[in-house]
Amino acid sequence: MSAPAPQQNLVPASPGLDDPGIAYIKSPMVGTFYRSPSPESKSFADVGTKVTETSPVCIIEAMKIMNEIQAEAKGTIIEVLVENGQPVEYGQKMFKIKQA
Repeated sequence: MSAPAPQQNLVPASPGLDDPGIAYIKSPMVGTFYRSPSPESKSFADVGTKVTETSPVCIIEAMKIMNEIQAEAKGTIIEVLVENGQPVEYGQKMFKIKQA
């Protein structure tokens, strides 16, 4: 009997439980998460990537429209919380960043 796959990031964490200086880039919409503009292209953001407020970090496809998502925070990506091609919910955490 195998354990069910964990449902990560569908419920927001309680405020005040995260480390200071840590922020999350959250999905602004429901759709499908893509780390790069095409399968052959390099990812927008990987662990260790430094981002600014206007840096593109991923694409979310919603209703056949590709929406480029910006970091909206300044810092360094320390964890990618969503797999490529995975559906995301509104407000779901996608990236964990150490703020600069």
